[in-house]
Amino acid sequence: MLIAGFVLAVAFLAVAVMLNAVIYSENLATRDEDARGAEAIAYRADMVDGAEQLIEYANANRSTFANRTGEFNESARSMYNSTALLQSTDGIATDLAVTGVTRGTFIGQFNASRDLRNASGDPDWKLADDVKGTRAFRINITDQDALEDGAGNRFTVRVTDGNTWSAEIYDDGGNTTVDVDGAGSCTVGSTPEIDLTAGTVDGSPCEALAFGEDVSAPYSIEFENADAIAGNYSLVVNSTEYEDDNYDGTNYHNDRDSPFVDDEAIYAATLRLRHESPDHVYATDATVVPGENDA
Repeated sequence: MLIAGFVLAVAFLAVAVMLNAVIYSENLATRDEDARGAEAIAYRADMVDGAEQLIEYANANRSTFANRTGEFNESARSMYNSTALLQSTDGIATDLAVTGVTRGTFIGQFNASRDLRNASGDPDWKLADDVKGTRAFRINITDQDALEDGAGNRFTVRVTDGNTWSAEIYDDGGNTTVDVDGAGSCTVGSTPEIDLTAGTVDGSPCEALAFGEDVSAPYSIEFENADAIAGNYSLVVNSTEYEDDNYDGTNYHNDRDSPFVDDEAIYAATLRLRHESPDHVYATDATVVPGENDA
């Protein structure tokens, strides 16, 4: 009986050791898989962030959509080549391909002392039509005294598809207020930078500011009472539909005293990414849209 008891004890101990080893191995495997997954997601984020900067560089340094697309493709491949070697030292195989580039229109005004009327001097005007997306829509107020404070005369941004989203920007006792219809308002200092698509004022979140909420693409973007504000602004839209008479030329590389358009800009791009090791394969498409949070 003693011998039988001893044999059973050894058997139970062996089973316990074996089970602990299995559990430990599974934990290691799971942790390794999670780590590889995190590495793959981080790789995707890094490539998207880098591609956003390459789009902005191509838009600023080339003049036609074809040249900008070529510059972006070449730069994206160079970015991939420089990272692939580093990844390979850890046993990771990667790939990056540009599978699509979307043409859009850059709209802006650089004259900080001018109001925001169109090139013909109209205070109520449409910036773009048939818009499928908007990014990096920023208004920088440069003259507090130019802001109106009376209801009905306030500068207003409207986004319309049949439904309407609107934001009024006006003076409120020496401070600037951004009032979003039906959503609330934010009041800040006298000459803020308002990022409509990011939902920020001077870099701080404005919870009421959700650009184009409840409006579906395609939509139009309009200014009303544009003589009730002074400053500069810029935005990029996923559209090439606009009225020529609203703008003073199409080359933003030249100095312009009134609004301009550049309808050969890159709005966005699509990447095909792969991140592979002996124990995982991660392949995905990623849309690159500089300046998001965007509508």
